[in-house]
Amino acid sequence: MATTRLVLSPLAAEFPSSAFAALTLVNYRPVLAFDAATDETAQWTFVAPQGMTGTLTAVLSLIGGAASTNPTYWDVSVEAVTAADATDLDAGDSFDSINSGNVAMGATQGYMVQLSITLTNKDSVAAGDYVRVRVTRDANNASDTFAADAYLLAVEIREG
Repeated sequence: MATTRLVLSPLAAEFPSSAFAALTLVNYRPVLAFDAATDETAQWTFVAPQGMTGTLTAVLSLIGGAASTNPTYWDVSVEAVTAADATDLDAGDSFDSINSGNVAMGATQGYMVQLSITLTNKDSVAAGDYVRVRVTRDANNASDTFAADAYLLAVEIREG
């Protein structure tokens, strides 16, 4: 049975200097709007909770800005830094390899779908690590044919 370890909300997101998702509202709900034509990114920082030792999964809760069952493609990557790591945080990013997945959007605009992506590349994250999780819509993937913004409601990090 999976255990929810973290829920990452749009209001807690951090953004790179360019190509970032837009923080907006859909019916008064905060969402991150990911463009249909440009790869856009958002990320979250946290300290890994105690007891985090197993397989991790990122569950993306999404709605579409249009009614279409066309797929969206997503990348999730993890950066974990342990005390005394030889990682210079001033020098840039050190994300592990990308974990990818796709989901057909809802046939009715605003109906939620969820995408589970197993984080097989999780940078050896362990309890107490300083962690960043990055989510990117892979809009330039030829198979991402959802022609509207995809709205991210939340990212749940599950273990087990």
